[in-house]
Amino acid sequence: MTFAKVFGSEILKLRRSKITWLSFLCYAFFALMAWFVFWMLKNPEAARNLGLIGQKASFALNGLTADWQGLFTMFAELGVAGGMILLSVIVIYLFGREYSEGTAKNMLALPVSRAYFVAAKLCVAALWFALLSAYLLAECLIVGKLLGLGTPPAELAARESANLFLSALLVLALQPIVAFVTVASGGYLAPFGYTIATLLVGNLMIRTDWARWCPWSIVALLGGMAGPRQEGVLLGSSLVLAATFAVGVAATVLHQAYADNCQ
Repeated sequence: MTFAKVFGSEILKLRRSKITWLSFLCYAFFALMAWFVFWMLKNPEAARNLGLIGQKASFALNGLTADWQGLFTMFAELGVAGGMILLSVIVIYLFGREYSEGTAKNMLALPVSRAYFVAAKLCVAALWFALLSAYLLAECLIVGKLLGLGTPPAELAARESANLFLSALLVLALQPIVAFVTVASGGYLAPFGYTIATLLVGNLMIRTDWARWCPWSIVALLGGMAGPRQEGVLLGSSLVLAATFAVGVAATVLHQAYADNCQ
């Protein structure tokens, strides 16, 4: 019951939080971007008249096709690339607000296991991101209808929906370390810097054979951002992500367990 109460209090904190709705607005912008790209693909003459033919050709060269497969692929890529940034922002907010608002000293002084607070915040982040992923999938279906693609094949829709949520799970595995950097630094700046640095490292490593062992590149490999999904790296890379998740959770819990409540 104690954990349920802590989890419920974390949910209640979001009632009047603007970032909750801003996150959904960001995903709505993703849908607008996707619609615009596919509008160019379906209307090359109009795109040429508007001076957009260069962008259209670039997308075509990347193998993006104006059909349901291409649309699902693009939304999956948006979910991975955008999700890695947005979920980090969510985790930084959930953990960092205690320090920026001066409530960390109160939270750490309560007669409740500090591990509950870590677990509750991570569960809230997971639930939040799951809702965003479902919202992204719904947007994909709506954009497809608006583009006149008809009804997606059931098998394709089921497979790509599963891939989208799998990608979201991969992104989620990276976030406990973001939580640790946030509580260890006691603010927003360090974890934001860490997030940017890991994105740069992941983008650099994706071009090497070491990508399957780099947590921030694995998401791109298994999420389809680096070309066709690299199924051959599934087992080893999954173990790396699982270890990354476990280390991040353990480090965050241990830090909070021994943290002084005067911070």
